[in-house]
Amino acid sequence: MKNTAQPTRLLVCVGPNCDATGRGRALLADVQAAVQASFPDALADGSLKVSTRECLRLCTRDPVVRIEPSGDAFSDPDIDELMREIAETLK
Repeated sequence: MKNTAQPTRLLVCVGPNCDATGRGRALLADVQAAVQASFPDALADGSLKVSTRECLRLCTRDPVVRIEPSGDAFSDPDIDELMREIAETLK
């Protein structure tokens, strides 16, 4: 049975500020690996998706991740804390 609920999306900024020194792409790789390890079923059924955006308009000095649909944003997140936030969102 296909999941018809709105998926949870992780948007990783790889815009010019977040990725100026490659940190946005490094965060993306870390997030993708952690999500695959922690939530393989959610990825497989489409209830969790990871994607990039050129700019989230949430510029800080660090790379940013936004969780949708909540809109919660995290600057230079701790990956373990981010996985806990995702787990709460997927409940």
